[in-house]
Amino acid sequence: MAAASPGTARVPRTLIDRLAAWWRTSALGLWAVVVGMGLFELVLLAHLLAEGPVPGVRAWTAVSLLVVLALLGRRRWPLAVLILTTLASAAAELWGPGAFLNLPPLVALYSLFVSAGALQRLIGVPVLLAGWILPPVLRGLSYPLTARLTPYIFFSVAVIAAAAISRARREALEHGDAQLAAQAAEHRLTAQRDAARRQARVAGELHDSVGHDLTAIIALSEGLAGMTGRDEVDEAIELINSLARDGLADTRRAVDALQPTHVKIGPLDPAPLNGGSHRDASGTGAPEHGWEGLSGLLDTVRRTGIAVALTETGHRTEDAGTGALVYMVVREALTNVMRHADGATRIVVSLDHAALLTRVTVSDNGNNDSDVAPKPETPHSTPGHGLAHLADVIGEIGGALNAGPASNGWQLQARIPHQEPV
Repeated sequence: MAAASPGTARVPRTLIDRLAAWWRTSALGLWAVVVGMGLFELVLLAHLLAEGPVPGVRAWTAVSLLVVLALLGRRRWPLAVLILTTLASAAAELWGPGAFLNLPPLVALYSLFVSAGALQRLIGVPVLLAGWILPPVLRGLSYPLTARLTPYIFFSVAVIAAAAISRARREALEHGDAQLAAQAAEHRLTAQRDAARRQARVAGELHDSVGHDLTAIIALSEGLAGMTGRDEVDEAIELINSLARDGLADTRRAVDALQPTHVKIGPLDPAPLNGGSHRDASGTGAPEHGWEGLSGLLDTVRRTGIAVALTETGHRTEDAGTGALVYMVVREALTNVMRHADGATRIVVSLDHAALLTRVTVSDNGNNDSDVAPKPETPHSTPGHGLAHLADVIGEIGGALNAGPASNGWQLQARIPHQEPV
């Protein structure tokens, strides 16, 4: 069993658990059993010699030592060690001084049931039983076989029970460690996902708010170009336009750097990114981005010379999340018109409030070069951050957003489910 790395969460261990883990993995524990078993076998041989001469005592002493040394491999090859020790025990009983090698197979049996798989355990038990039954049967017994097998079976059951308890405890601890590791990994992934979602939301907000304002500045400054009759003012307006364009390009680069790849944005949180509520800085309680902000958006676009009409049917929901989403969709649509719709002179914003959702439609009469479907000659060949961000947000709450060419321009449509009952 591999040691846990520092900092890894683990199930609490008792003193017995720690001692058992050390005994299973330490070289000292491995050799301690071998040395103890070797001394035990030598004592048995000495006892047999005290009772009378033992034919081939040196050879059987060497065999017993080899059998004991074979126990060094019981952790890696438990079944092979069990078979070897069982054969040696049977041979000693058939052709040697008697049943003096019966303890090493029990040690191997314990290792087998502690570490081996089910198939090896199923093979090992019949092998051990055969090693105990065949020698007395072949030599002929003067007493019932059951009397011979009863103590062996008793000790075998005790060994198997002890091994099963040790194995069950070890596997329970390992399973608990695995669960804790899985929970820790899940928590890390959740934290990474939340961070990525927040980063994507920051990128979307940066694109939507700053991008919209810079686009409006560009449109307004272009509308004023050459109209003042004063060279210094015209130069200042041209500088404002140039700086706004540079700022818009820098904003897109910043959004590219912030936007995580393949991150779905969760349902819109009614709270803004700083963790507060949708309130203005003055503390008057007016929404910062929501239903009340729509008129300001439309007025900004009207100042660029584009006629903007708002039609609305039904009753607005009081849900702040829906209001914020409608604001973001309208803002992004208006920004795209000012940025991409060449020759646009009219925009119609339609809001249709139903019982469970709000439909948003924004139409223009320009030759639209949308960031969702750019022309081949445009420098941007991938979907824009604004609509991609909004499509993810709306899709997560069961809505939909799509944009495409209409009969006389471009049209954006969004279905935004109400996040709270109306």
